[in-house]
Amino acid sequence: MVDDNSESIEAHEVVLDVNNGASKNCEESVIKDSVPLLKKLVAEVVGTYLMIFAGCAAVVVNLNNDHVVTLPGIAFAWGFTVMVLIYSLGHISGAHFNPAVTIAHASTKIFPFKQLIL
Repeated sequence: MVDDNSESIEAHEVVLDVNNGASKNCEESVIKDSVPLLKKLVAEVVGTYLMIFAGCAAVVVNLNNDHVVTLPGIAFAWGFTVMVLIYSLGHISGAHFNPAVTIAHASTKIFPFKQLIL
């Protein structure tokens, strides 16, 4: 049976602030300011090299060994390489291995333009 003595349910309004921290620049970050620009550049170059080397090596191994790696294996090699590089180099340079990501972050003022070398 349904109990008629139940309390009325009050509606609560929840507001989600989607712009919270949107105006925060990289300039305010302690981690980004404490790492020299040369160290960031070296981390990006090494990370990009390792990403391309490991991903393309998976394709070459697949082609040379009668397709033993398969397409999911190649995708896993690329994804795992990116994950390892983000965990190992992300604290140094932010792991912007794709120049389009860096330019997009610079245009939205997440990444400072003064560190963008074109």
